[in-house]
Amino acid sequence: MNPTDTIGGVLLVGEDARGALLSSMRAGFAAVAPTTVINPLAGARGLIGSPGLIAAARRRLASRHGGARLREAVEQLQPRHVVLIKGRGIDAADIDAIRSRGVKVTCYYPDNPAWRGGDPGARERLVACDTAVLWSTRQADLLSRDARHVEVLPFGYDPDWFPLGDPVAERHGIAFLGTWSPRRERFLAAISDIADAPLTIAGTGWSDTNQAPIVEHDAGAVLRRAAIGVNLLHPQCAEAHNMRTREIAASGAIEITEPGTDGTPLRDNESCLWFRTPAELRARVDEALADQNAAIDVATKGQHAIAGDSYVVRGRQLAELAGIG
Repeated sequence: MNPTDTIGGVLLVGEDARGALLSSMRAGFAAVAPTTVINPLAGARGLIGSPGLIAAARRRLASRHGGARLREAVEQLQPRHVVLIKGRGIDAADIDAIRSRGVKVTCYYPDNPAWRGGDPGARERLVACDTAVLWSTRQADLLSRDARHVEVLPFGYDPDWFPLGDPVAERHGIAFLGTWSPRRERFLAAISDIADAPLTIAGTGWSDTNQAPIVEHDAGAVLRRAAIGVNLLHPQCAEAHNMRTREIAASGAIEITEPGTDGTPLRDNESCLWFRTPAELRARVDEALADQNAAIDVATKGQHAIAGDSYVVRGRQLAELAGIG
């Protein structure tokens, strides 16, 4: 692409691997304005998701030059808007420098900005932007005390990896997709012994799965084969939703999930089943297995509730919140 073709357009910034959130939303931006994608942390691409202290140190080292790379790109491409997807490696001073050139800066942050350990500059980055966009109304309310302008955009699903599946299709077993945690292991132990519905667990950190971390297209296939998709929220997502919320519903499996009303249309006994304890999780699984017709009805309603929430749509919505178009 000729650099002059993007002058006045959008610079979309973040991790651009297949299946990454930026890649899923890119088409929505491209439909609205000329869009160029850069990944200031491209040198750390092979380290993303790698465990251990050495990998973490190498990621931090690679991120030191992310801000300089972004400033250079802004100077050369002269975009009207910069949209950061998370924006790791970009600090408040970088954003101030970009805004001083008359460029509008928006950051969509798909995590908890108060969690300092994973991304210590997150809150300052969001406060420095013209517009900060969070996935949770609760998180947005907390940030709005300091930020210039805050909007909310819930998570969606990528139909390339999680295409809408037929809830009536032949399905078997229970699936959980997600990173290991002690809490998740404790809950899933309550349903690990159901002979008629074997439990499939896939994700980073599960030592007994004997497989590499699952990639996006394989994750969608696992959910489309399952009768039940279990969703266990991390503490920062409590009473809200996460990326799996819509992905499970899209697959056509019945979603059995911890309660959430912040950013999700799914409701208990209508379009999903809620649980709060390991015992309640076991009871809801037994309930779904005992009445498969009722489970299919709930799964169908859940899929209808989120069918319009693809990341192509979310990309257009984020562009609108950023004032693009």
